[in-house]
Amino acid sequence: MNIKEEIKEQLNKRPLLLDGAMGTMLQAHGLKSGECSEEWNISHPQVVQKIHQEYIKAGADVILTNTFGANRVKLSSFNSQNDVIEINRSAVKIAKEAIKSIKEPERKVLLAASVGPTGKILEPYGPLSLKEVYENYKEQIAILEKIGVDLIILETFYDLEEIKTALKAVKENTDLMVIASMTFDKNLKTVYGVDPERAVIALENEGADAVGANCGTGPEVLYKVLKIMKKASKTYLMVEPNAGMPELVKDKVVYPTSPEVMADYTEKFVKLGLNLIGGCCGTTPLHIKAMSAKIKNKLQ
Repeated sequence: MNIKEEIKEQLNKRPLLLDGAMGTMLQAHGLKSGECSEEWNISHPQVVQKIHQEYIKAGADVILTNTFGANRVKLSSFNSQNDVIEINRSAVKIAKEAIKSIKEPERKVLLAASVGPTGKILEPYGPLSLKEVYENYKEQIAILEKIGVDLIILETFYDLEEIKTALKAVKENTDLMVIASMTFDKNLKTVYGVDPERAVIALENEGADAVGANCGTGPEVLYKVLKIMKKASKTYLMVEPNAGMPELVKDKVVYPTSPEVMADYTEKFVKLGLNLIGGCCGTTPLHIKAMSAKIKNKLQ
């Protein structure tokens, strides 16, 4: 059985728990605003590994590589485009080391590659052509597959054309399972006006193995989004909400949604029949631990 079939077999049995935020945790370790978080795979590998280990310890079934913005176009805004191979390779190696360090032989933790948007506007409104977008993702995904990830998660996209192009690059250049996830606002649309139903139909037609929503304003909004997706979808569903909207308290960025509230929503997500549940910005190992306890409870 190949890894894709193995993952699907697991998803048919029970929901899998993804990890939480990487950026939020790196900030707690000193990552500065405007700094390239993916560069920390090279400059602070031990910090990235420690964060992965904390999520595994908290109960995550799937951890995501620190590669969200590690595509050439995005890295060029930090003048780091020439480090694209080293950043992606290092990220996978660090995450694999973290998984290897688990002292529970019967436990299987999957490694997902996190792949995010370019941050640029596509033609005809912006400078980036679809061909450039395709080549950009083809390059990153080839590196990630070669060094050995189990699946790809395309996340936090808001432009349907961009995520469809990224998805095409995955489907045409790998045999890996791929999840396609978009970000929705309070009006239940992406900033480009894409609604959940349209996203599901378009992404499943393009061959996504799972679809979903992540980031946004918190679990309440994503619960509404996933209810709509559930009606339209014929495949697996993923959700990774933020721990609410960030607030500035005494010069510190604070996310208001507590681990308990996140755990309560996890119960609702399980009842809704979602297959992959995790956290985005503001979620920490404490959130994942509370969510893990809730999932275990629901399955007993």
